[in-house]
Amino acid sequence: MGLLSLLPAPALRGLRKLLLRQGRRLGIGHMLAQSKRRAWKASATAAQHSAAYRTLLEERGVSLAELPQQGDWSRLPVLTKANTFERFALAQLSRPLPTSELADVLTSSGRDGRSYGFRLTSRAQHAESWFSIDLGLQDVFAVDERPTLLVNCLPMGVVFHSRAVTVANVSVREDMACSILRDVGSGFAQTVLCTDPLFIRRLLDEADRARVDWRQLNTSVIVGEEVLVEAQRDYIAARMGIDIERDPHRFIGSSFGVGELGLNLLFESRETLRIRRAMRNQPALMAVVCGSAAVDALPSVFCYNPLRSYVEILNPGPDGFGELCITLLDDRAVIALPRYATGDLARLLSPEEMASAAEMAGTATPWLPMIAVQGRIKDRPAGWPSVESIKELIYVDHGVADRLTGAFRQQAHADGGVELVLQALTGEAAARADLREQLLALVAQRGIAELHVNVVAPDQFPWRPLLDYERKFAYVSPSGPGVPAGPAY
Repeated sequence: MGLLSLLPAPALRGLRKLLLRQGRRLGIGHMLAQSKRRAWKASATAAQHSAAYRTLLEERGVSLAELPQQGDWSRLPVLTKANTFERFALAQLSRPLPTSELADVLTSSGRDGRSYGFRLTSRAQHAESWFSIDLGLQDVFAVDERPTLLVNCLPMGVVFHSRAVTVANVSVREDMACSILRDVGSGFAQTVLCTDPLFIRRLLDEADRARVDWRQLNTSVIVGEEVLVEAQRDYIAARMGIDIERDPHRFIGSSFGVGELGLNLLFESRETLRIRRAMRNQPALMAVVCGSAAVDALPSVFCYNPLRSYVEILNPGPDGFGELCITLLDDRAVIALPRYATGDLARLLSPEEMASAAEMAGTATPWLPMIAVQGRIKDRPAGWPSVESIKELIYVDHGVADRLTGAFRQQAHADGGVELVLQALTGEAAARADLREQLLALVAQRGIAELHVNVVAPDQFPWRPLLDYERKFAYVSPSGPGVPAGPAY
C-alpha cells in the first residue's frame, strides 16, 4: 500500500490543492523539459523490464547503453498495436510480475477487428490509481468543495475509482443511470455524467421518461470514446438546460484516452472549450490553432499533463499535423509502451500560439500545454467528408437530431460519391422520407458534394440494427473509396 492510500481525506484535499497550485507556477516550458527527460527514463525502464522492447531497440540499432544518454529521441522505435500486441506474447511485453500481483486488466476497443491491446495494472498501482483522476476532477469541478456524485456510463468495462467523489459504475444501462441520478443525486451538491456521444442520445431520452431534472441535479457531462463536435455539445446543452457560455459550474467537456495507456490523457478545460467554440466564427483563430491545414470540421482542442505523459507528433506536415504519439511517464507500468502511436491526427500548439489563441477567444491561457486533434487517420479517406463533419450535419438542427439515433455509416456509392446511411428512431416510412429531405437540404447548405443520403428504420440498419453500445461504432466503411461495401456486422 502506497503512502497516498494512508492519507486521511483532509490531507488529500490539501495535497490536491498544493499540487495544482505548484503545477500552475512551474510554467509550460519547465514542464515540457521535465517531460522529455522522464520520457528517456521511461524508455530505459521499458528496456530493462520488457524483452519485446529490447528486441525492437536492437532492430533499430539502438544499444541499451545509449538510452540514459538522451541522444536522438527519433531513433527509438515507434510502437503500434501491430508491432507489440500482434507480434509478441504478453510475457515478452510485460515486466516480470506474478499474476497474483495484477489487480486490473483493460483492453483496447478492438475496433479494427484484428486484435486487442491491453493495459495491466499492478496492485500497487491500483491502490493509487484514483489520485490522478481526483486531481483532474478537482481542477475542473472543485469536487473538494462540492460533494459530487459521478455516474459512469462508459462501455467496455471502463471503470474508475475515486476518494474525492462518489462513483456509480453502471456502464450502458440508461435505466440504472437515470434512477441513480434522480433518486440518489439529489443529495449531492453536483452530479457528473461520464458517457460517450452515441449512448448519451439514448440516455437523454430515458431521462425525459424518468423525469430526471438536470438543472436541480446541477449535472455536468464528460464525453469520451470518440470526438464530440460543437453541434452535439449544443444539442446536449439544450436537452440538459446548460448555458455553456455563462454557467460557472456546469460543464460539457470531452476526454481522450487510449485503452493500452490510460484514461483522460487529453482533456478539455473551460479555456480550451471557449477557444474551440470561438473558432467557429473567427478564421484567424482557426489559422492559429490549425496552422495552414484545411479542415472541414473543427478539431478538438485539448490540454494534457506533461508530467504524466510525453506527447509528440510523428511526421508532421507543413501545417504541423501528424500522427499523435504518447509516452506514458509511469516507471511502474506493467506493459511499458514508449512512443506509442495512437492513429489520430493531431498538432501541438506552441506557447506563443496558445497565448494568441486565448487572447483572440477572450479567455485565459491554459496552464497546461494544448493540442489540436482532428480524429482517427483511418476514418479520413481522401475525398470523403470527415466523420466529424457528418456529426455536425446531423446535430446542427435539433429537430433532426431528435429523430436519429446518432449512428451512421459512410460507404462508397455504386454511382460514385459517398453514401451516408443513417439510423432513424422510428420505422415509419413517411417520417423517414421527410427526415431525408431535411438532411439533403442541410447537405446542400454545407456544400458537401456527391453525398447520397439514405435514412433507414432502426431494425433495417445493416450495422448493428440494435445498438448494444458496448463496442466503438465504425462510421466509415473499411472498403474505402471506390469499392462498394457489402452488408457488415
